[in-house]
Amino acid sequence: MDPAAILLAPVVVVVTAAVIFLHSLVLKFLSTATVRNKVVVITDALTGLGNECAKMFHEGGARVILCGKTWEKLEGFADNLTSAADPKLTFPPKLVLVDFGDMNSMPDVIAETLECYGCVDVFILNSSLKVKAPVQSTSLKMDKLVMDNNYFGPITLAKGTISQQKGYGHHTSRGCQ
Repeated sequence: MDPAAILLAPVVVVVTAAVIFLHSLVLKFLSTATVRNKVVVITDALTGLGNECAKMFHEGGARVILCGKTWEKLEGFADNLTSAADPKLTFPPKLVLVDFGDMNSMPDVIAETLECYGCVDVFILNSSLKVKAPVQSTSLKMDKLVMDNNYFGPITLAKGTISQQKGYGHHTSRGCQ
């Protein structure tokens, strides 16, 4: 067998491996670069989709604002995120108590959310309240609570935050700061 062919096979394997490695590195960089420094509000960050989104955005270098109903659970989750990430590449999560069942608290929640970074780039409106009962058996009070938690609360937070943030519509690629 030709000695050049014998040497060519390992070179092809090494070059192919290097190309694949560089490709994955570039994809990883691009995926984190799109969220790096972005301000991301995640409602109900303690459960399901909100929890997973919080992990991914935090690891990607976003400035996350975690919202939930229980301060102790939010602190515990924030500590877990912080301890599992490189502090040189991530921001410490900000925490905001939110109970969409209390619509009277929304002006304070909006103000507190804006105090974190002054603006929001991305909303993950994960909150929901489920009722496992026939619709004809639920009270009007329960119907209102479901609508406040699933629609009116999250949309009030989003609209209120967007309308009050400084420089709305003039965001930089580094986030809306």
